[in-house]
Amino acid sequence: MPILEIGETVIFETLAATGYVDEAFDGPSLQPDDPAGRAAMRTWMGVCGDYLFRQVVRGIPRDRTPTDEELSVADKALGRAESILGEEGASDEEASFLVGEAPTLADLYLAPQLANCREKAPEILAEHPRLTGWLGTFEQRPSFTATEPG
Repeated sequence: MPILEIGETVIFETLAATGYVDEAFDGPSLQPDDPAGRAAMRTWMGVCGDYLFRQVVRGIPRDRTPTDEELSVADKALGRAESILGEEGASDEEASFLVGEAPTLADLYLAPQLANCREKAPEILAEHPRLTGWLGTFEQRPSFTATEPG
C-alpha cells in the first residue's frame, strides 16, 4: 500500500496521494479543469486500478511463463481498456493524451501499466493497436523516458 507523508499529513492510497500532490504543489495541473474532463480522467484511473493493475500487472507473473488463463484474463482487461480508448477522448492511434490536450493523472496511470504488459507479455499487448499506438506516442515524452528503469 503506497503511503505519502508530508508534515502531519499521511495519505494511504495512490488515488488520494496523486491527487494531493497535484493540488498541493506548483506546476501544471494534471487534472482537467472541467467536470466532464475530470470524470473521463477518473474513469481511466478506475480502469487502471480495477482491471489493468489486477489482471495485467499483478495477473501476469514475472518469475514464470504465464498460463493461457492468465493471458486470457489480461487480454480481456486490455480489450476493455481499448474499447474505452475509442469512447473517452483519445479515439485513435495518434492521440497523445487520454483526456484533453495535456497529460493528466489518467495518462500517468495507464502508461506504466501498458509498459509492464509489454515487458511481460508483449504478444497480448500487440493485439490491441489503439493501446500500443497510444503508448508508442506517450512513451516518447521526455518525462517518460527519464523515469524508465534501466
